[in-house]
Amino acid sequence: MGLDKVLGQDRAINYLRKLLERRALPSTLIFVGEKGVGKKLAAVEFAKALNCKVDPLNGCDTCKSCIAIENRVHPNLKIVDKETIGIDDIRDIIDNSYVPYEGYKVNIFVDVENATIQAFNSMLKFLEEPPKNTLNILTCENLENLPETIVSRGVIVKFGKLPLEVVKKIVKKSVEDDERASTIAHILDGTLKNLEQLTKEETYKKRKQLLTSFLNLIKKKETGTKFILRFKDYYGDFNYITVNDFIDEAIDLLKDVMFIVVKKETEIIKNIDLLGFIADEFLAFSLKKIKEIYVLLTKAKEGLLTNANAMHIILSVIFTIENI
Repeated sequence: MGLDKVLGQDRAINYLRKLLERRALPSTLIFVGEKGVGKKLAAVEFAKALNCKVDPLNGCDTCKSCIAIENRVHPNLKIVDKETIGIDDIRDIIDNSYVPYEGYKVNIFVDVENATIQAFNSMLKFLEEPPKNTLNILTCENLENLPETIVSRGVIVKFGKLPLEVVKKIVKKSVEDDERASTIAHILDGTLKNLEQLTKEETYKKRKQLLTSFLNLIKKKETGTKFILRFKDYYGDFNYITVNDFIDEAIDLLKDVMFIVVKKETEIIKNIDLLGFIADEFLAFSLKKIKEIYVLLTKAKEGLLTNANAMHIILSVIFTIENI
């Protein structure tokens, strides 16, 4: 199937196919978009197509080259997918790129915004002047998180959110019940980032309980302490990843509340599993307070980006809401 596996990204895939047709590749491609929209998958499938002699515009998935790339054992494919990309990772990629082998070398740097300054500095000249038949693919969520010197050396390929029907089709592979699959597809909101977790019934229920608890905290029907217990039950710990994920979820939830309260709009809300609760509890609630909490959450997210203590940030948010 090759590039055909990448669903819901027609514009990006069409551009990549044009590059395959011309075989006039830039030295660096930067795939930009949210987590879970197919950037890494597209990068791997593009590597297959570049090295496939059976179907060089798509990748065949059956030849030795495609099978080796699929199993991550092809000498032409290197993937750096780590919480922190260090200078040694870049040096390994550079060294491997100069080892001669038939076909195209493809180096994929997943979530490249996680690279250290030293790694970015080491990467610069290599991105500009890689060996012949070498392509570097960088994936990231936001170009603003990359040094301008890195961005200027690549061709940007944008990946948007996935259409709802595409997400639902993928969810249906794991969830038979059509109504539940539709609900999960709405919650995923155009990405597959949390697909594996949400298709587990226990996780699905705990998420709903956590967000209900947050709404009850706003309504002063639950204490901050009880909410903290819900948070730990769902996430396990307070760290950058869990706090950032919750803040994103809470911001989206408040957007849903405002859509329902202000516009009486229900078709485009994300958390349709909480639609009834929001309608019952918030139609007469103070919109001013909702906006205050929304601003509080956006400032907390900004604080996380400055490497502030994640536990301190979320506890401050919780107890501030408790006293609004």
